Amino acid sequence: MTEQQAGVAAVAGVLGGMMVTFMAISVVLAVLLIIAHWKMFTKAGQPGWKSIIPIYSDYVLFDLVWDAKNFFIYLALCVCTYVLSMFTVNAQTGESNMLVSFLCLAGGIAALVWWIRLQLKTAAAYGKSTGFGVGLILLPNIFTLILGFGDAQYVGPQE
Repeated sequence: MTEQQAGVAAVAGVLGGMMVTFMAISVVLAVLLIIAHWKMFTKAGQPGWKSIIPIYSDYVLFDLVWDAKNFFIYLALCVCTYVLSMFTVNAQTGESNMLVSFLCLAGGIAALVWWIRLQLKTAAAYGKSTGFGVGLILLPNIFTLILGFGDAQYVGPQE
């Protein structure tokens, strides 16, 4: 083996080790977040299994902290934005449609605003302050772990 091949092998080994470490940390974090969501749901009197079913868990969370009808508004915003994004550029000519692009941007911003409101409502429903809600917005994984594993108690939807 030449010196250059040995160097390449060493770099590949280091990168492979970093990748495995990153994946292991990601799996541990994912499991912790699943447990935290499970605990959040049980604190609210819901079966924990509802927290692990995609989309349905979001519906239940909206119902717990805000109102179930708001989930359907949020879902419609997300779906419409996604569908509109497929029509922003004409596949044959490569030209962009400015109106569709604007509507896509507006829908995405509206969905983001709805998500931010959900985080603030989640903080309030678990007896936390608006500052904690900002934490849920900026660092959602960390603050979700705090809600799930901390002493937060579910107090119900707040106005």
